[in-house]
Amino acid sequence: MDKCRALIFAIVAVNGATVTISQPPTQVVKRGSSCTPVAGHSSSIDDAPAIQSAIASCPSGTIVIPKSTTYYINTAFSFVGCSGCTLQIEGTLQATSNTTYWGGRRAIFLMDGINGATVYSATGTGIVDGNGQAAWDLFAANSSYQRPTLFYINNSKNVKLSNLYFKSAPNVFHSVTGGSSNVSYSNISLYAVSSSANVAHNTDGWDIGQSTYVTIDGATVTNDDDCVALKPGCSFATVTNISCTGSHGISVGSLGSGVNSKDTVQNCLISGATMINSAKAAGLKLYPGPPDHGTAVVSNVTFENFILQNTDYAFQVQSCYGEDSSYCETNPSTAQIAGVVVRNFSGTTSTHYSPNIANIDCPAAGTCGLTLSNITVTPPKGSAVIQCANTPSNLGVPCASGASG
Repeated sequence: MDKCRALIFAIVAVNGATVTISQPPTQVVKRGSSCTPVAGHSSSIDDAPAIQSAIASCPSGTIVIPKSTTYYINTAFSFVGCSGCTLQIEGTLQATSNTTYWGGRRAIFLMDGINGATVYSATGTGIVDGNGQAAWDLFAANSSYQRPTLFYINNSKNVKLSNLYFKSAPNVFHSVTGGSSNVSYSNISLYAVSSSANVAHNTDGWDIGQSTYVTIDGATVTNDDDCVALKPGCSFATVTNISCTGSHGISVGSLGSGVNSKDTVQNCLISGATMINSAKAAGLKLYPGPPDHGTAVVSNVTFENFILQNTDYAFQVQSCYGEDSSYCETNPSTAQIAGVVVRNFSGTTSTHYSPNIANIDCPAAGTCGLTLSNITVTPPKGSAVIQCANTPSNLGVPCASGASG
């Protein structure tokens, strides 16, 4: 019996109970190195073990989720055993909304220590559904509730995700960290909008942490937090051709939170972004200095070719992130900013801060190697104003006083 066909007889333990994958062998399709796991066809049956068994049995093959089918992910899904595997999603993978089960778990889908994996849809019909409404509602009532990331990549390399639709992440959509490298996302759509009065808090599109050579090319994001956040340890990340609606913007940070920390983000490019109804188009989020916090280094980061539509700020530097003004006056940020370039920003801001289009509060006890050029963003009425504090004389744009935050 071949390995892919054998998986239908697997008996797996889920939460202490025994679940049998009981569909007949004729429902498993295998063509060459491709196989289709049998679905339970019921939200009460966990399909995660069957898919994981297929990955373990065919570690370098293709696992197919057929079009017009839903596979239910009722327990945490791991790619353990994958070695060059391909998960082809033409149907839907839907996580359970069980907030008791997911509370405190790191991820719904986890790639940890994987070398070589592809997750994609050939037709563009593939959906990964985090089913996060119940988590958003619970978090609104209990902010200590710990929600999982939808798709978490840790200590992995040579990973590709493409042509997929991710929806309703309970928390962050995608995280990349743990020394991961060569991770690419292309033609990805993310959508998190609450159907209740409780907003979809903390649904970052991407949190890119300790990693090298992460690329995002061709993405559409609708969410309620950072569209992309470059986190501590991020280097050589590239984001191109992205559209962000309702987000907090594309951010470096936050950096320097921990006592004695020295967080770095370096050698990154964000080029070609359309920012719609966002809190800012782009910016840096820096904590103030010791004793309660550390410091940060941001070097060789470029933001270019942004188009704004009703976005509150075009660009923002916050050097008092996470603290009140009295702490920051006594313990100003010591962050080092070098080689940060902001250029070719156009479009319009919202009425929120009008006529101010940018707020640049550089580190008072650090450095601010920042330049802006070709900023043609306009407020709804009047002439554009850029508020500054602690900025260099060669910033590149005229400044007005009053920057804070």
